[in-house]
Amino acid sequence: MTTSPVRTTLDATPLDPAFAGFLAQAAAQGAPPLEALPPPIARQVYRDLANALGLPAPAIGKVEDKSIPGPGGVLPLRAYSPTTQGPWPVLLYVHGGGFVMGDLQTHDEVCRTLCHLTGMLVVAVDYRLAPEHPFPAAPDDAEAALRWICVHADTLGGDPHRIAVAGDSAGAQLALVAVRRVQSPAVRALGLIYPVAQHPDEPSPSYQENEGKFLTKGVMQWFTASYLGGPSPTPPDHPDVALLKSELAALPATWVATMGHDPLRDEGHALALRAEAAGVLVAHQHYPSAIHACIHFSAVSPIGPQVLADLAQWLREQA
Repeated sequence: MTTSPVRTTLDATPLDPAFAGFLAQAAAQGAPPLEALPPPIARQVYRDLANALGLPAPAIGKVEDKSIPGPGGVLPLRAYSPTTQGPWPVLLYVHGGGFVMGDLQTHDEVCRTLCHLTGMLVVAVDYRLAPEHPFPAAPDDAEAALRWICVHADTLGGDPHRIAVAGDSAGAQLALVAVRRVQSPAVRALGLIYPVAQHPDEPSPSYQENEGKFLTKGVMQWFTASYLGGPSPTPPDHPDVALLKSELAALPATWVATMGHDPLRDEGHALALRAEAAGVLVAHQHYPSAIHACIHFSAVSPIGPQVLADLAQWLREQA
């Protein structure tokens, strides 16, 4: 595992044997690729996978579903409160799923775990998904959730002056975009777990090296086409999409996690390097034997829980 300052090269190790067995078993089942499925079916597959391969989350104080006004109508949130007495620092969590999949349920265990480990009020946002709601619906919703928290966190027992934002994969991209759009001094920290940082038609070497290790170039192209399509297609170099070509200097302290056997490894590493070069205080942690989406697979390997524990420790230091 590497930490800040960001190293220019990454450690390389063999794939964790538990993940290797998991991937071999999945391949033997011969299920169709996600991009061959209708979006509602793909979403259920993802939901079932997350629910089946995670360990039970630790106990927390309270879970409350809430709706706020959003740019596309009602925007659902889910608030996770610690067992301690508030007001608590607040963490807005933006789920992954390629902009097409994921919801409050797929990341329920993740949010409960982060609430327990950080002692923070964790608020998850159920943003609109593509292809039904292409760009900019998702980042608009993430931004709206963050703006609401900056004003109304105290209604949930949170401290509106101590806010962090985090997300995984596509959610990490949305988290960064929301923080950059809002630019509130109350937002002190940004946590990015295997972030999407560039268009898959500009693949880095880790795409070819790790093809088929849970994530594929084909499914990434499907995610991106669904997200950027629509009546007015979004150019792939839009600054809210092509993070490696966008302005990063205004970001708060940022934590970036990359996985050694992830097609997105190199773009996440490049994002950490670019943010550090822009003057951002960056902490980079690399997990050389892990795969994409490992935070969902706590029953397969302890690496995913370690990622969340490391993020939680860093967040506590920033609060």
